[in-house]
Amino acid sequence: MATTRGLDRLVNFTDAIVAIAITLLVLPLVDLVPELAAEGSTMADLFVRHREPLVAFLVSFAVIGRLWFAHHQLFEHVAGYTHALVWLSLLWALTIVVLPLPTSVMAELAPSVGTVAFYIGTMAASSVILTAMTLLIRRDRRIEDASNPVPPRAVLGSVSNAAAFLVALVIGTALPSVGYWALLVLVLTGPIEAVVGRSLRRG
Repeated sequence: MATTRGLDRLVNFTDAIVAIAITLLVLPLVDLVPELAAEGSTMADLFVRHREPLVAFLVSFAVIGRLWFAHHQLFEHVAGYTHALVWLSLLWALTIVVLPLPTSVMAELAPSVGTVAFYIGTMAASSVILTAMTLLIRRDRRIEDASNPVPPRAVLGSVSNAAAFLVALVIGTALPSVGYWALLVLVLTGPIEAVVGRSLRRG
């Protein structure tokens, strides 16, 4: 029998994983400080000579934060859990744990089809799994909070985000000149959701 305590432990477990993963992102930048100090470099050198690690850190921090917030909002509509939800949560947590690795790859290696696929692909996998959880919760009365069900807009947002990550993955790998900039596709999810939402309300 699923209990409230069990659900709280599941949420706390995933929150802790996200907190650790997002903290690990900054460690490569911390490791640069002794090197700069030994060379007699200044603070400005950190921002000028190591732009790539800084950009990789900021982008990955924003993505993990966005994914965690989506997960947090989703579980506001959860009153119970099943084995399926637990396994999907573990798979989602795996993508978050792995993300510091492609972040380091992005910062240290020259862009290539492989590095772009690894970086954006990890994010896409996380978003797709989150969408699978959204659909599972929406369809299973044992999981969804009857007094606070998942709204259609949340489903639309989850699906559009996953689709945007997949589109970015295709563009970034098919067009090497675009590379990581393909993630700018995510900016379009807001306007698209607004248009689709208005159409659904009219229908």
